Amino acid sequence: MRESLFDRKTALVLIDLQNDFCHLDGTASKRGKSITNFQDTFKSIVHLLNVARRENIPIIHTISEHSVWSQSPSRKERFGRQEQKNTLSYCQPGTWGANIYHLFEPEPNEKVIIKHRYSAFLYTNLELILRASQIEHIILVGIYTNVCIDSTARDGYMRDFCVTVPYDCVASDDEEKHEYALHLLKGTFANIVHSSKLIEQ
Repeated sequence: MRESLFDRKTALVLIDLQNDFCHLDGTASKRGKSITNFQDTFKSIVHLLNVARRENIPIIHTISEHSVWSQSPSRKERFGRQEQKNTLSYCQPGTWGANIYHLFEPEPNEKVIIKHRYSAFLYTNLELILRASQIEHIILVGIYTNVCIDSTARDGYMRDFCVTVPYDCVASDDEEKHEYALHLLKGTFANIVHSSKLIEQ
């Protein structure tokens, strides 16, 4: 019989589901990114999150924080932010924009990890937490598919975790980049499936 991914201990990892990325009053929307198509994705994430909670699957929320203490010159150049107004910054510590979007507020037994780069593994204690809990399989949900989801999936695979990305639980403001990122991950760095398949298992 073929081994199921759920024969391995699994964790659900939510990535960057914060007001600045998800809310219509957040920075992404104010900078002209189209986030109205995220609503169907959010419904799928909420459903999967509720199932994970019911099944006592470990849940980890990773959130971005950006400030002068973590912002590198190369990062500012790459995003054309040298002249950016402070009012259009993303996820500054202690702000409403950095808070987790209301649909995904963590429960007391869920872990929140702060990251400062695209990958949730880079310069964080995510790997330590997964190893300590003997997690071998991670399910990644959140935004953006072609940026933080992609970076985290690749880093997770390189660290010998099994990685699953439910394609209906990730999104980008650019549908072409979303689809191409999934295409590049599929079969090499991650298992790409519909969330209903995970819920069946």
